[in-house]
Amino acid sequence: MITSRTHMSRWRLVIGLVFTTVLLVGCYEDPKDVTLYDPGVYKGDDDPLMSRSGTEELESTLHDRFQAVQTDR
Repeated sequence: MITSRTHMSRWRLVIGLVFTTVLLVGCYEDPKDVTLYDPGVYKGDDDPLMSRSGTEELESTLHDRFQAVQTDR
């Protein structure tokens, strides 16, 4: 009877350690994959919408879209 309980507790310990190891390995992030950015400096690809920003066409489209869904408020 005692050996059975000891055996079960060892299995629980082994299963707990395996589960914890799998969990921690899943959270690993390779430091080479991290990109560091300077605050306030955009270093990404050019935004295609920036060339349209502030144009009459875009403003009209956004106004129409706003009016289509915000008329009840």
